[in-house]
Amino acid sequence: MEIDGITYEHRDANFIATKNMGTKLTQILRGNLTLEGKDVRIDIGGALANIGTPEFADVEKFVLKFVTVTDESGAVVHIENPDVLNMHFKAHKSHYFQLIIDGLKFHFAGFLPAGLASKVNTLDLDNLNLV
Repeated sequence: MEIDGITYEHRDANFIATKNMGTKLTQILRGNLTLEGKDVRIDIGGALANIGTPEFADVEKFVLKFVTVTDESGAVVHIENPDVLNMHFKAHKSHYFQLIIDGLKFHFAGFLPAGLASKVNTLDLDNLNLV
């Protein structure tokens, strides 16, 4: 994903860690997930409302742990360092929610039953810009 010349590249995590975090995420979002026929509907407002809560903190850390950030000059931004993470997102606040939502799709959409991942109604997240 590229935003304002900055590249955020998600990396695959260990399967068991991803499954465990996916289970935790499902528990957190349980009121925001519904199955209607063949469609899975995710209330993005409900998901966004959880960002920053203590319950969601581990999910955010998980997404951030498995992303490589490259700035406009091509240099890697080491967001694993809390001070660097703080400085980066202080300068690029509008990127944070987009990165977390994109990370949720990257890491967890594959757990949906075959074919359902393509039917997830998430308000067309590919076109969701939170700027």
